Amino acid sequence: MQPLRTLELLLKSERLANRSHLQYYSRAMSSTKTIRLGKSGLQVTRIGFGGIPIQRLNQQQSIRVLQRALEGGLNWIDTAYDYGNSEDRVGKAIKKYSRSDVLVFTKGTGRDPKTLREQIELSLLRLQTEYIDLYQFHLVSDREKWQTMQDNGTFDLLREYRDKGKIRHIGASAHTREAALAVIEHPEIEVLQYPFNFIVEEEGLELIGAARKRDIGFIAMKPFGGGALEDASACIRFLLSVPDIVTDPGFEHIEEVDEVLYLWKEGAPLSTDNHRTIERLRKSLGTRFCRRCGYCSPCPHGVQIITLMTMENLMQRFPVDRLSEEWIAGAGTSVENCIECGECEEKCPYKLPIIEEIRRGADTLARALQPIN
Repeated sequence: MQPLRTLELLLKSERLANRSHLQYYSRAMSSTKTIRLGKSGLQVTRIGFGGIPIQRLNQQQSIRVLQRALEGGLNWIDTAYDYGNSEDRVGKAIKKYSRSDVLVFTKGTGRDPKTLREQIELSLLRLQTEYIDLYQFHLVSDREKWQTMQDNGTFDLLREYRDKGKIRHIGASAHTREAALAVIEHPEIEVLQYPFNFIVEEEGLELIGAARKRDIGFIAMKPFGGGALEDASACIRFLLSVPDIVTDPGFEHIEEVDEVLYLWKEGAPLSTDNHRTIERLRKSLGTRFCRRCGYCSPCPHGVQIITLMTMENLMQRFPVDRLSEEWIAGAGTSVENCIECGECEEKCPYKLPIIEEIRRGADTLARALQPIN
């Protein structure tokens, strides 16, 4: 997240011109705004804390950023087993608060009971908590894998943890329409986390509507498009204009936390400038922006298309030393399998130049890895 509008610029608006900055901000911060997160019944603030960017900070910095958000009024944090040191830092940051005052959400990628059990136990240890408020199946990829997880006892394992009180509620995250629709058909799924912003408005609204019919809470991930959308004012105001959903932007700097807190507490509608920004970004990103819908995948030749298409955003979100991990570095080398058959481009609903973009993504990663190698 790289906000273009700072808190100071927002405070220059005509509506606030004659108000004291500190008086206004203090009064706004004292208000409580929560909504019910679907049938989970959890009362959550419209904005939560996304746990990816704090991996890039040292421990002290990450704790400061997290605590600034919590003390500013946010009441939930979303992290994951696979987010490097994120869970550990969340655990350290929330120790000073009453556990009942902070809702902790995390996720696991285990696709069999043994693996998922190991992930849950380590998450509980890292988070220094006796229970997790919302545990999500992470990155459900398609209907077939989702069914396998139900058949092989993986879902039963979460029921076991829920019955013991170590997990309070069950949800799932998905990046494709197919997977999301499959997930919300399950009667025990209480929350869906899915990419949603003004670039992917149409498909997101479809899934929000489908989730709402089943009383499933909706968390809008990727509010800044994985880093491609830089105007915090336009992004946050757009999401707050959609009823009954919440979002979890990632934060790396205190200033980012303050800006989003201000936008949330202010509760202003999209401005004329916001609408102009949205239209400009839709036009400029329309031919190159990967929405991570997954229609292009899987590649029959093993090319990791989505990872390569979003490589620049990944490099902004993860520290340099993580770029050599297999799931990133392996994606880079997978481009060698591309025979330029064009099947992915035919499937892409946005008609993106995928062959060109995956090669650009691989080249970008190769240059970044040179200092490491």
